[in-house]
Amino acid sequence: MREQNKLPEGFDWKAFTPEDSPKTPMDLFADPKAQALSSADLAHGDTAFDFSRPIYDFSSGQKIETGQTFELLLRAKEKPVALIFGSYT
Repeated sequence: MREQNKLPEGFDWKAFTPEDSPKTPMDLFADPKAQALSSADLAHGDTAFDFSRPIYDFSSGQKIETGQTFELLLRAKEKPVALIFGSYT
């Protein structure tokens, strides 16, 4: 295990890991695929990976399909795009 991948001494990883989690932080440190995700393969000016997703209207509190699709590369050609990934639950 490389030094930078060690957990801080005394860190209680079990307090932050669900009991039914199939992997521990140590498993992720040992997994080359997981490690590859920890650093970007893109540099400033590189083209982002394209993806498209349906656009929904939640203004009524319900998930309503709009029939429109968000396409990352198409939108990025029009103006800068910021993607935020995370959980709000």
